[in-house]
Amino acid sequence: MAQSFRITGQKVILRTTNSSDIEDYKKWNNPDLKYTKFDAPWFGDDLTNVINQRLKWLESEKAMPYRHLEVDSISGDHIGWVAVYYKNNDPHMTEIGIDLPEDSYWGKGLGTEALRLWIDYLFNEYKLTRIGFSTWDGNEAVKVIGKKLGLVEECRIRKGCVVNSEFYDRIKMGILKEEWQNKYRSTK
Repeated sequence: MAQSFRITGQKVILRTTNSSDIEDYKKWNNPDLKYTKFDAPWFGDDLTNVINQRLKWLESEKAMPYRHLEVDSISGDHIGWVAVYYKNNDPHMTEIGIDLPEDSYWGKGLGTEALRLWIDYLFNEYKLTRIGFSTWDGNEAVKVIGKKLGLVEECRIRKGCVVNSEFYDRIKMGILKEEWQNKYRSTK
């Protein structure tokens, strides 16, 4: 069995998945939870595929670089996960995601720190030129996190999604490796 991998920040810990996390995913697989209203709600996806991916990962060799890590509060509470959507046929850039279903932890800087640690990890582990994420105009918190981390709005798809019978713009934000290194050079 592979050893547990951890990245420890001041507010959060990113770590590999363990079997006890599956129960949290099952609990979070609830369309009434607040986070489902913000994480691409136009898709209407549930966590069945994520749960199956985590179960498959637990049975695999767990080789680095990791494509997802769990997010714990510094006190050890499992509060969500980060993921990368890396494609071998487009190796210089990728998209990332974050979900913090435990909304009692929102607004405390945990998501910002988790994404900062995750982006730093990905730039160090992959030969990436750009990292970005997609969101929508109704998800103010993620747009603010992106701006705090130095990501810039690169694309706005007008009326790109419908949420609660209302059109919203879809937004892509990104940062180049050299921009990231210049911004966070002092943290190395």
